Amino acid sequence: MKRKSTILICAFALCATMALRAQDYVMLSPLDTAALPAIPNKDCGGDMVRSALNGDVMWQNTKKQLQRQHFSDESVYKVMKKLYRFTHKHYVTFPVAYWSTDPQGDSLLVSGRVYLPKRRYLNGIVIANHYTICSDAEAPSNTIAMESVLTMKGYAVVMPDYVGYGLSRDEVHPYLHWRSAAQTAVDLLNCMPAMLAHYGYSYPTDVVIDGYSQGGAVALGVTRLLEEMQNKGEIDWTIRKLYAGAGPYDPAGTYLYSMERDEMGIPAAIPLIVMGLSNAYNMGFELEDFFLEPLLSNYEDWILSKEYTVGEINHLMGSTIMSELMTEDVLTLDSPQADMLYKVLLWNSNVGYDLQSPAYFLHSLDDEVVPLLNTINLEEQMPNKSSQTYDIDYYGSHMAASVPFMQYVYQDL
Repeated sequence: MKRKSTILICAFALCATMALRAQDYVMLSPLDTAALPAIPNKDCGGDMVRSALNGDVMWQNTKKQLQRQHFSDESVYKVMKKLYRFTHKHYVTFPVAYWSTDPQGDSLLVSGRVYLPKRRYLNGIVIANHYTICSDAEAPSNTIAMESVLTMKGYAVVMPDYVGYGLSRDEVHPYLHWRSAAQTAVDLLNCMPAMLAHYGYSYPTDVVIDGYSQGGAVALGVTRLLEEMQNKGEIDWTIRKLYAGAGPYDPAGTYLYSMERDEMGIPAAIPLIVMGLSNAYNMGFELEDFFLEPLLSNYEDWILSKEYTVGEINHLMGSTIMSELMTEDVLTLDSPQADMLYKVLLWNSNVGYDLQSPAYFLHSLDDEVVPLLNTINLEEQMPNKSSQTYDIDYYGSHMAASVPFMQYVYQDL
């Protein structure tokens, strides 16, 4: 039992950081069946394991991650062997390309990742939405995500890259623009029937939507978009349940709360929000109207390069105090630019939306990154709470709470 727990802990810790070797994207719209990989029915043998551990870039990166955690060489090999056999036993995964739209509604080639369980009868499809990233290497098309474990429950898992990552990395990421993120997810979902038919899978109509942190807000947005499309008779999908953890559902309320406290739990979110929404709505914000040094001079390198992680950018910014990062006019909402930013944050709130689908929301009372007011305001202003559960308790820090959240999703499915 101890060994199994160690392997699972390592898998959760490493999945968020493992970079995959370069692969060709499988085109989904229209479906390029010639590019789809074969799905073997048998488990991999020892020779395949040894070959992969010695030659695969992903597994070499995994080895380095384990060694940094001071695992012995013997332990590293054992854990890697277990992880490799687990992934190849239960599912096949590959990056995909498909057409969606940018925030202005123009066509855009985007990307994501698909996980298919090897058993051909599916219980449904999970749309998994990822947390805040800044480095393109962390995008779903470039990594293995912990949501891949849901294939063990008989679900296909699809994970879109948000606009600004993967194949669209040259675009500015429209951070917290929920509708564009939701659209990329729904467009990926709508590509699945043709792929599943090619492989001979059962055709599930049930959809589960999942996400934590930024992914929690996106998951709620995906559910809202699907419900809107259902009401118009545009789709046949059935929403089984929404699972959302610690999401910034109320970005305007979060902005005011952070200004009152003069502190931002995740400083990297400041440039992501300001310039991401400026680009999404063509507002033409100037860096000097919002940012102080050193962010002002380093915005392009730190943010637009997509080379730095959130943690690295937080460190480079050097402070969590908003008055040390942003101009005074912005913090008092005395400038036209600040007033405009606040209005678009209001437009991107899903607080008050009349959610019809069953849902589970989790938020830790100890969360130091996404203020608790997001889930409290969501619950208080939800017109219909009859099919929803709000789990607000002491689950540790923002990142620590993602573990019980994921455990609940896995067990509930």
